[in-house]
Amino acid sequence: MKNTKWGLVVQKKEMTRLWVEDKHTPATIVKIMPQEIVRYKNEAKDWYISAVIGVEKKELKKEKWKKIDYKMVTEFDVDDTFTQSHEAWKVINQDLLKDVKTVSVIWYSKWKWYQWAVKRFHLDWWPKTHGSKFHRHVGSMGNRKPRRTLKWHPHAWHMWDEKITLKNIQILDFVDSDKESLIIVKWSLPGAYNGLLKFVIE
Repeated sequence: MKNTKWGLVVQKKEMTRLWVEDKHTPATIVKIMPQEIVRYKNEAKDWYISAVIGVEKKELKKEKWKKIDYKMVTEFDVDDTFTQSHEAWKVINQDLLKDVKTVSVIWYSKWKWYQWAVKRFHLDWWPKTHGSKFHRHVGSMGNRKPRRTLKWHPHAWHMWDEKITLKNIQILDFVDSDKESLIIVKWSLPGAYNGLLKFVIE
């Protein structure tokens, strides 16, 4: 049987520092987003079992019908025990993390646009004087044959925006108020400010 992975979708907020075990430790504050279980996937129809989660429900009223949309739709692997205790269209919140001390965080690192090879691979600059026209050029990109750029040669491409999984992220505290529910976790998390992250519990 594969490991069961269920969790919540949170929104990354500010970073701060807290005293943890007599050490000034970096911490990240995340906000629990309003979310609900849209439906379940089963092995008979979809070949695997998972819960489809819709984040931040939006109801768009039309003249003849009403459309339901979500800011984000994602999935979590679950087992039969989870499906029996949580019905479809049920709103889920931080009660899932009641007895959880560590979580895994899955999302994408911060997008840093496209960069030229000099910045991406930290290559040295060419001479800036004496008529040089190759200040930020990488030099030869290929040979006469096979008349194409060589594989694994430094090229321009986007930086970061890669899927990252951080395991054993410690939950430090929960903050509940009338307006929002916050979680304080140890260390920094991937993604930009107000970006959405997946908290996975195994």
